[in-house]
Amino acid sequence: MSWVCPHQTNDFCQRLDKVCKPGMKGCVLDKRLKFIEFGKEEAMAEDIHSLDLRPMPPFQRHEKIFQLWDSLKSGQALRIINDHDPKPLWYQFEVEYKDKYLWEYEQKGPKDWIVKINKRG
Repeated sequence: MSWVCPHQTNDFCQRLDKVCKPGMKGCVLDKRLKFIEFGKEEAMAEDIHSLDLRPMPPFQRHEKIFQLWDSLKSGQALRIINDHDPKPLWYQFEVEYKDKYLWEYEQKGPKDWIVKINKRG
């Protein structure tokens, strides 16, 4: 069995304005399909803190990112949503947090860029 969601673009849900997790609360598939180990996926999602930078003035973004980053525990992650490739942020992480993070692009434009940054011990 396969499904098609009209709101999904790459791995992003346009309807909920966040990374798509089929069956999550608010999803058009919610309560229509049962997903194996859905509760486990929800528990894992709690360790990811999302920060949408798009409405923020550019001069405030890095400060806000690092405030949230510093509050995370090892094993938690920060997901940022940005209106451009956050490559300069990656360079800053390389200098200040070398070997203490894992950088993963979840979406690479063209309109929005989504990056998950896992905090290592």
